Amino acid sequence: MPFDVNLYLASLHQLRGGERPAVGAVGAVVRYLERTPSTMDDARAGAAAGGAPGTVYVAGAQSAGRGRHGRDWLSTASVGLYATYHLRTSSLEGMPLYSLAGGLAASDAVLAASGLATVLKWPNDVQHVAADGSARKLGGVLAESRITPGHAEADVFLGVGINVRAVPLPPELEARATSIEASGCPPPALEVLLASLSHALSSWTALLDASPSALIEAWRARLVTIGQRVRLATPAGPVEGLAVDVTPRGELVLRHDDGRTVAYAAGDVTTLPSGGSEGLRGA
Repeated sequence: MPFDVNLYLASLHQLRGGERPAVGAVGAVVRYLERTPSTMDDARAGAAAGGAPGTVYVAGAQSAGRGRHGRDWLSTASVGLYATYHLRTSSLEGMPLYSLAGGLAASDAVLAASGLATVLKWPNDVQHVAADGSARKLGGVLAESRITPGHAEADVFLGVGINVRAVPLPPELEARATSIEASGCPPPALEVLLASLSHALSSWTALLDASPSALIEAWRARLVTIGQRVRLATPAGPVEGLAVDVTPRGELVLRHDDGRTVAYAAGDVTTLPSGGSEGLRGA
């Protein structure tokens, strides 16, 4: 079904209390393609061509959608929301925090549009926790940036993928992935979900500009990773420890068995049994 831009704008208008978004506001302009290789590439091309910051690039399906570490993002037609926002930072220092704002916004949007509560797994996975305690991913965020030498501002391209409708998944994803519908809630219209996402992202990026520390605290409060014993797959190899905190830049702080605390900027997290390294054999 084609994306209804008018329904999206009407939904966003309603969420803003009848106030129309200003030029350059987050999500004020939407560019939709039924099929594209990647909305991230669309956003970069749009920005290079002079597209206004705040524009959101959306696709019905992606043939080369990407996640973190160069992985593919499964982007089947009409079953998920695939969007990338072109944002303009107010300072270079705030760039690492845009993915955090995106995770908070995606979690808020899912709740607002469908009633499904979610949590965040470091660094940027949106998860639903089932009644049996199992957690499955239904959304993710990827941030890329473009810095122009000599400028204090930078362009951030914030990609968000949210699984909406229940579809058969590859065997390797069945135990780890879910969707809004598969989690027991009616799937919202993509236009309504995108409007909720734009509205939430506008609020969280405004907080980022006003108080980065407040954004970090809000994000930290939703992280289920804190307090868990984890294995972290880093570029230098796997490490293991207790996740005790996050830094002001969003890095994960692990306390290793020898008592050292180390901050990690990137990696994939696997939760381990509290017994420690025995969990490595069953992971």
